[in-house]
Amino acid sequence: MNKTIVVHIGNCKIGKNQPIRVQSMTNTDTLNIESTLNQIILLAKTGCEIIRITVPGLSEVKSLNEIYQRFRALGYSQPLVADVHFNPKVAEEIAKTVEKVRINPGNYVDKKQTILKTYTEVEYQEELDRIAFRLKPLIEICIKHNTVIRIGVNHGSLSDRIIHKYGNTAMGMAMSAFEFSKIFHDEGFHNIVLSLKSSDVKTMVYATRLFVKMMHKNSMFYPIHLGVTEAGEGEDGRIKSAVGIGTLLLNEIGNTVRVSLTESPEKEIPVAKSIIAIAEDLKIKNPKKYFSKTIHFKRRKSKIVKNIGGDNHVAILNQEFCSNESNSIMYNSEIEATRKFEDKIIIFVLSTDNYITDLYRFVQNKNNLNPIIISKEYTETNINEYMLKASIEFGSLLIEGIIDGIRISNSNFSKEVNITLAENILQACGIRHFKAEIVSCPSCGRTQFNIEKLLTEVKSAVSHLKDLKIGVMGCVVNGPGEMADADYGLVGAGKNKVWLYKGQNVIQKNIEQNEALDVLIQFLKTENKWSDKNISSTNT
Repeated sequence: MNKTIVVHIGNCKIGKNQPIRVQSMTNTDTLNIESTLNQIILLAKTGCEIIRITVPGLSEVKSLNEIYQRFRALGYSQPLVADVHFNPKVAEEIAKTVEKVRINPGNYVDKKQTILKTYTEVEYQEELDRIAFRLKPLIEICIKHNTVIRIGVNHGSLSDRIIHKYGNTAMGMAMSAFEFSKIFHDEGFHNIVLSLKSSDVKTMVYATRLFVKMMHKNSMFYPIHLGVTEAGEGEDGRIKSAVGIGTLLLNEIGNTVRVSLTESPEKEIPVAKSIIAIAEDLKIKNPKKYFSKTIHFKRRKSKIVKNIGGDNHVAILNQEFCSNESNSIMYNSEIEATRKFEDKIIIFVLSTDNYITDLYRFVQNKNNLNPIIISKEYTETNINEYMLKASIEFGSLLIEGIIDGIRISNSNFSKEVNITLAENILQACGIRHFKAEIVSCPSCGRTQFNIEKLLTEVKSAVSHLKDLKIGVMGCVVNGPGEMADADYGLVGAGKNKVWLYKGQNVIQKNIEQNEALDVLIQFLKTENKWSDKNISSTNT
C-alpha cells in the first residue's frame, strides 16, 4: 500500500500513507434526480467518502450534471464517480463534471462477438492500438478537468480478446487491467485507480496479487480499489467481502474499499469500516505477509491422520477433538515448527503471537506432511464483529490451501452459531459447499424491480440445493456476464420483469417478478435439480 502514488479525487486523496477510503454506489434511477440526490446525501452523512452513480447514457449525463451542482450547493464535498459501460462518448461528456469516471475494459471499447473470435499476435496488437487511440479523447478531457479514471475489471465481463489469449481466469483479469493501465501510463496520464473484482473470492484475490506484481515490475504504482462483486446480502455478503478484502489488506494491498451488498447502499459503509479496522489491527500483530504470493488454489500435500488431511474435505472440528493429546499437538512458542511430529495433527492457535511465522516455516518444510488445524477461541460479544474478524483471519489462510481443518469458537454464542460461521467461511472461500451458492449484484440505477425481495425469496427456497449456483441480478446489461459461472439465474429486464437463464442462455423472458420464484422452481424440477428440503442430502 505504501508503494502507491497519491491520486487526488477532488479533495479526497487515496494511496501511499493516506487512510483507506470507504465508498459505495447509489441504486436509484439516475434520471430520478430527487431520489438520487437524497441517496447521495444519506451516503455522505453515513460516512461514505467516495460516491458512485451509474451513467448508462447521455440522458443520465444531463441528470448527473444537475445532481452534482445541487450536491455541491448544499455544501457536500465528497467526490462523485460516474460508472460507465459500453459508451466512450458518455465517459467523455461526464468526465467534464465529476471527479472520477469508472470504465470497464471488458466492454468500454472491446465488443462481445456472437461467436468467440480468434486473434493472431498481429491482430491482438492491432486491437490494443485501436483501444489506445479510442482512449485518447477521454485522456485529454481528464487532463483538462483533472478527472480521475478507475479501470474497473470484472471477472464476468472480460473481452473476447482477453479470453482468447488468457482464458476467463485470474491471469486474464490481471492482463486486462495491466493493458489498460499501461496505455494510460504510456500517455503520461497517472490519475488512475485499478480494481479487479469477481464474485469468486479466490479469483479476486489472486487476480489482484498478479496485477500488483505486474504493475510493480513495470515501475507503476497506482492505487488499488478492493471489492468482491455480487457478494450478496446478509451474512453471506459480509463474509465473502471480509475474506476477499481482508486478505488483500493483510497483504498491504488496497487503498479504497467498496463492500457490495444487495441491500440499501448506506448499510455497506459500517461493514467496510469494520473490515478495514480489523485488518489494520491484525497487521500490527502479524506484520509479515508470507502467503501473499499465492496466485492459484492448490491444497498443501498432507498425510491422513484421524480422517483429516490428504484428499479429505477441510474439516470443522470441536474443542474436544483438539484437546485430545492422542490426536494432536497444540502449537505453542516452545515447539520448534520444523521438527517431526509422527502421526499427529498440528494445531496452530491464532492467538499465539508468532503463529504466522511458525506456520510458514512448517508448511515450507516439505518433510512436514502432518495435517494442520487452525484454531481460535473468540471473545467478541457482537455477532458482526465476531463474524468479520473470524472471516478475515480464517479466510486469509484457507485460500492459501494450507489448512486441513478449522475450529472456530466463541462461548458468547451457541454451538450452532459457531458451526454455521465455520461453514459459511469455508463456502465463501470456495473450499466446501453446505448450501446453494447465491450470487447477486448490489443493484444500481439500471435495476427496475425489487431485487432485495426476490433475493430473499430465492435464498429461502433453494438454499438446501447445495450443488447449485444461482444468480439474482439487477439488469441484463451486466447481469449475465457477472453471473457467468452460475447454473441458473433470474435477471432484471424491465419494470418488474425478469428473465430466466440457464447458464448464459435465456430460457424465458418477461416474467413478472411475483411469479419469478415459482418459474425458477418449476424449471429446476424439469431439469431434475430440485429436491424438497426434508429429503435433501446431508452435508458431510
